[in-house]
Amino acid sequence: MEIALKNLQKKISIPQGPVIKAAQAALRKLKGVNKARCLSIVFVGPKRMRAINKKYLEHDYVTDVLTFDLGKGVAEIIICPLMARVNARVCQTTTGREIILYVIHGILHLAGFDDHRPKDIIRMRRMERELLK
Repeated sequence: MEIALKNLQKKISIPQGPVIKAAQAALRKLKGVNKARCLSIVFVGPKRMRAINKKYLEHDYVTDVLTFDLGKGVAEIIICPLMARVNARVCQTTTGREIILYVIHGILHLAGFDDHRPKDIIRMRRMERELLK
């Protein structure tokens, strides 16, 4: 699968090598996602993230990660690194590690994982921890 990174924000450095490596490892371990031919991972600022969230999900707030299966083997994960920095401080981790978590989270959504019900959240968090190893 081709993985393309695009950084549309300038405030936070993106660990491109580790992001691609983590995405490749997660994709190898998960079935169902490998059907995709191209995965685009886009890093955006909070204004753009809020606009995308509002336009496509009707949520009028900034979020950390959004995942879109665009069909025909193309998928896109959109990440707000500023949210990663904020959440990294709360979780006492690094911004880079939080960004990698968001990449894995997005790939899990593409693999059919959900995080709306408590039991689904537990299952997804367990897989995130396993894929972060």
